[in-house]
Amino acid sequence: MDYYYDILLNFQDVYCMFYEWDENDYLEYIKKIPLYHVDSKTFNDFYLNKVKVSLEFLKEILNKTKLKQNNSLKYACIISDGKNSLGVEFNDEGILQYKSSLILDDELNINEFMFNISISNITYEVLSKDVSSKYTRQEEKVKNLIRVEIKDIYAKKNYSKLKYIYLEWFRELKCDYEKMYQEMLDKLEGDLTEREYTIYELIKLSYNNV
Repeated sequence: MDYYYDILLNFQDVYCMFYEWDENDYLEYIKKIPLYHVDSKTFNDFYLNKVKVSLEFLKEILNKTKLKQNNSLKYACIISDGKNSLGVEFNDEGILQYKSSLILDDELNINEFMFNISISNITYEVLSKDVSSKYTRQEEKVKNLIRVEIKDIYAKKNYSKLKYIYLEWFRELKCDYEKMYQEMLDKLEGDLTEREYTIYELIKLSYNNV
């Protein structure tokens, strides 16, 4: 079995690139992790889908990933097709649960190392297409905070605050609270503008002043 050493991984249920890692993410400082060279079809299946690997493969990688805290990740490894690399972690049933991108230097090193490793045939099945978003994690964070806030305001019938946010957002007022509420929710389904970021900062500021 081949291994890669001294790497930082950020396992998430929704894949994100390393430049989107957040300071609040729980990063894994890994001393040693199994490394597999796979063909491009296998890599793309793992990257784009929720897959389930065989129990034999799980046994092969069981507790082979060693952390710097001297404990282990039960079922984890890195796969690479020589062009792209991906950290993957499975549950006890063999279902791919978490994925991690790699810091650029590690990805380049691993992709180069693949020339010296034979391709492995991992037995797996594709279960479903993975959930993905066209928006970055920061954009989703902005959308979610605003969405949660206006839903909470509306549920509590705090219409004065609803009107205030709507006015700051759209620079106008309507008499119908339901229409204002729905228009704000609908706006969050599209691309963000400077107005949404302004509302985001306004909401954060209101919490800081509590």
